[in-house]
Amino acid sequence: MNWFTSDLHLNHHNIIEYCKRPFESTKHMNEQLVQRWNEKILDSDTVYVVGDMFLGDHTSAARLIRDLRGHKVLISGNHDRSPRTMKECGFAEVFQRKCVNLSDGRRALLCHKPLPDSVIGAYDMQVHGHRHSGPITSGRRINVCVDLWEYTPISEPELCGVKLEEPAHDHVEVSSSGDLVNITASVKKEDLDGLIDHLQDYARTLWYTQRHN
Repeated sequence: MNWFTSDLHLNHHNIIEYCKRPFESTKHMNEQLVQRWNEKILDSDTVYVVGDMFLGDHTSAARLIRDLRGHKVLISGNHDRSPRTMKECGFAEVFQRKCVNLSDGRRALLCHKPLPDSVIGAYDMQVHGHRHSGPITSGRRINVCVDLWEYTPISEPELCGVKLEEPAHDHVEVSSSGDLVNITASVKKEDLDGLIDHLQDYARTLWYTQRHN
């Protein structure tokens, strides 16, 4: 079975106050997140973590991550380390973005920050984290942050059962011509982070293409 979650923020003491998490200490939070994960996940399951796994020293975080059951796949968030470090911590695979074909036939784009609806493009939905206070759904986006799901991953059937809203009427168009990149965008203020993330991904793709041509 596939599962989805994000923003565990292991070892991050201040997140308890920031997000009003019901834990007495960082140690208590870490223990509860590991316990609640393992109560649901089997070793044969795949868990997609859509960013922000831990803060602080990666050595102590690695011990916690290795205690988590399942085949762990990371879609990097703004607090995550290099792919090499995250694999050393216990992730089998690390991506900037990832497409998952769901059991109901839909295609989901996994990316840490919520993207403008017009950027989701050919995908049926985006699965994201980053926004700890919600909402769970916005347009074609589903937020799997642990703060919104009782601090546990959600299963693929649960994800497929979430009712999506009408897409937002935003607009993003990016193209390149010669040495110029042309950008036209009209998005909600709260989606600026996602727009910047999209432009960075476009820049990485452009750089890679130019380098290998």
